[in-house]
Amino acid sequence: MNAKKWISLSLLGVALGCGVARAGADGGAADQFQKSYDAEAVGKTQEALAALDAVPAPQREGYVAQLRRGWLLYKLGKSAEAIEAYTKAIALEPRSVEARAGVLLPAMALRRWADVESGARELLKLDPGSYLGNLRLAFAVYNLGRYPEAAGVYRRLGEMYPSDVDVRDGLGWSLLKMGKPAEAAAELRAVLEVAPRNALALEGLKAAGAGR
Repeated sequence: MNAKKWISLSLLGVALGCGVARAGADGGAADQFQKSYDAEAVGKTQEALAALDAVPAPQREGYVAQLRRGWLLYKLGKSAEAIEAYTKAIALEPRSVEARAGVLLPAMALRRWADVESGARELLKLDPGSYLGNLRLAFAVYNLGRYPEAAGVYRRLGEMYPSDVDVRDGLGWSLLKMGKPAEAAAELRAVLEVAPRNALALEGLKAAGAGR
């Protein structure tokens, strides 16, 4: 074998070796993501988080990992840490609707209603028709005591999602808090026609002084 051919083959070997190394690194990240998904699927959320945290850099600091980390931390009841992870995801992808919807969950768990409202409004700037954005905005302003505003959002959602019992429950309770028990009862009875054991509707009818 002449020197020129030997050098060419050597360089090819180096190139192939680098390619295998890169594929191995990517596979490692993919394998850890899969382990995380598999663990969550069988209810092992802590193991799912541990697998995610073992994803090698730079994927570990990337958008998908931070988004998923926020979700898993929320499921584990670590709401403050979940907010941090979701906030990192938003910083990486500022126009992400999914990350802005996600961060509202731990904020709601912590009852940070002003944060939920502002976060929902930021989401709705990107996606005005977002179901989750509107639903969580309505829930936030309801908990801030602005019942007519909450009722307005729930009504608009009800026009788009007429079968949604969460929306009708929300509207019923908003009307109840506004001192309109008859209108509230009508909404809550509509819920019970399709979900007869719905606890919020049953409680609302009782509070409204109305029977089924």
